[in-house]
Amino acid sequence: MTKNRQSYVWGTHTVLNEPNSLLMFLIGIGVSSLLAVAALARIRVNARPARDADETLIFLVRDKDVVDASFDGRRILDAVSGPTTGIEKLRLYLSRHFDDAEKLVLPATEFGDLAQVSRDGQSQIHRKTAADTVRLKLSFVNGVKSNADDLHSIRAMENELETLRANTSAAPFLLWRQNPSGEITWVNRAYLDTVRSFSGSGADLVWPLPILFPSLQATAGNVDGEAQRIAVHGRGDSEDAWYDCHITRIGQDILCTAIPADEAVRSENRRREFTQTLTKTFAELAIGLAIFDRSRRLVLFNPALLDLTNLPTDFLTSRPSMVSFLDRLRENRVMPEPRDYRTWRAAIADLEAASTDGTYSETWSLPDGQTYHVTGRPHPDGAVALLFEDISAEMSLTRRFRDSLEQSQTVIDAVSEAVAVFSPTGQLVMTNAAYHNLWQTDPNASLEPIDLTEATRHWHMLSTPTPVWGDFREFAQMAQDREEWTASIILQDGRPVHCRFIPQKAGVSLALFQIQSAQPVIEQDLRQTA
Repeated sequence: MTKNRQSYVWGTHTVLNEPNSLLMFLIGIGVSSLLAVAALARIRVNARPARDADETLIFLVRDKDVVDASFDGRRILDAVSGPTTGIEKLRLYLSRHFDDAEKLVLPATEFGDLAQVSRDGQSQIHRKTAADTVRLKLSFVNGVKSNADDLHSIRAMENELETLRANTSAAPFLLWRQNPSGEITWVNRAYLDTVRSFSGSGADLVWPLPILFPSLQATAGNVDGEAQRIAVHGRGDSEDAWYDCHITRIGQDILCTAIPADEAVRSENRRREFTQTLTKTFAELAIGLAIFDRSRRLVLFNPALLDLTNLPTDFLTSRPSMVSFLDRLRENRVMPEPRDYRTWRAAIADLEAASTDGTYSETWSLPDGQTYHVTGRPHPDGAVALLFEDISAEMSLTRRFRDSLEQSQTVIDAVSEAVAVFSPTGQLVMTNAAYHNLWQTDPNASLEPIDLTEATRHWHMLSTPTPVWGDFREFAQMAQDREEWTASIILQDGRPVHCRFIPQKAGVSLALFQIQSAQPVIEQDLRQTA
């Protein structure tokens, strides 16, 4: 049997009724479908300008708006995020690839035809005007061909793009991008929220967006440098917002980042105010203060240090080391002169070690008669503070008081009567030579103070029994209504002693003992017997 060949026309394809022809037909349909999907997938969000004749983008602008666009052009405008109107989307899209994007979208009555090549040199745009309409045509530069991307690569790039968009939108810091002319071409959500907060309007913003950091614009050439702290001035009485701004070059564009720094600024202000308060306090101190950091360099001093050490200001402001500082004190004769240089260096090392441990405290007696009390104190982070206190007046007063005591002691030692002075608390505070001879005591025998009870007990041991000592204890402990009184006692060796007890100011009691001759006592006893 002979098989008849039958053919059917389906569109532009001829289908044979043979099995091989049917297989080829199905394969052709699959290939055509894949090519169609790939062609649609090549139109990407925020894609670069057209790369060949089939990818040419056409935009018609009239009355400051995009009135029409090619299919691919409309897809690209729909993918531009941020602006709300078509002309703003187009301006933003063009500014990412071309210089002077503002001229390209001007009305036909304000600017004429223009042809321009993109910054990367791969795309070109032609602006044609007719009546009140502007026609923009974006195409690929002649001689440059595009590379076809497979569907999997496109999907991977779209997923990555979606992830990057979500990340930048959720970032708590400001992020934006500027073209070489300084226009903002892209921002994240934090930037938009900040613009709205400082503009005081919750409505949609108009592109191009305002520049929050104009001072950063002037230093855009100095990219990849240190952070710049810039303030954004608020509206009305609202406080300024501070940001640490960084700029990084990406091709010909500049990526800018602004991290909120309000808390850091407040902390620095509090620290500055605290430092100023300390500085004012240190300036009013009469104690000289010199603070050395962990490397033993002078970092802080007050005016009192200048007055006490007579060191020049330029020397102190040059941040000398501790050894140089003390060496200069030695040259100015503001510290005790050592016996030799080796001893001097050893003393410096001991001073540094002791001040680090917080145990250095010494009195310097200077050749000119002044006396300084020098103290070393450790500070956090290895710093050391030296305090210089002029105690010359106190030392002079102490010397005068000591001289006065020595003179008083000399005078009282010359008195023939035995003298004993008791404080209001009953402590024996002063005696003379006659007292030690009478009562057989050694003034250097004990460093512990002697109280009233111990003294009267000692007197009782060296005398015959008498109520005088008990009466004197009561007299010395009385707070008021005290009057001078006298009594006589007899020592164990038979010598009579005349006693006088005199009250003094502030509760002080004075006891005077005078040895009498035995004859008056015998005559008195005889008269009493008769």
